[in-house]
Amino acid sequence: MKIEEQVLNIEQMKHLQELGVDTSDASMCWVTGEDTFTGEEEWNLCIPNHFLLPYNIPTYTTGDLIEKLPKTIGIYHLMIDWNLMRIEYTNWSWQESVFRECFTLNDKPLINTLYDCLCWVAENHKELLDVRNE
Repeated sequence: MKIEEQVLNIEQMKHLQELGVDTSDASMCWVTGEDTFTGEEEWNLCIPNHFLLPYNIPTYTTGDLIEKLPKTIGIYHLMIDWNLMRIEYTNWSWQESVFRECFTLNDKPLINTLYDCLCWVAENHKELLDVRNE
């Protein structure tokens, strides 16, 4: 799997920023440059550093997205269920499982399902989004 398939694309990151998500905790970034053969603008993935800040767009990896999502929303807990191929906020007991929100993987890559889940949180529970302090 290419590294580009393991991070959010530029449009997805811009959408998260439009939703008000603080993306400063992203572990990678898209950096713009010029293709030496065509002279056209191209984007490359890099690990962020202070020299690139004005010229980059931060991007989340799968791990970043899992870390960014709130682990609980009220009485509902984040659960990634590999058997059922879904990500959900659920209130589970031995008698039943009550869903608050459920995102299925089906034909989508895991990173896109995590992105959908983070968009939902940003639209409905923005106050729960944390920024890592490292």
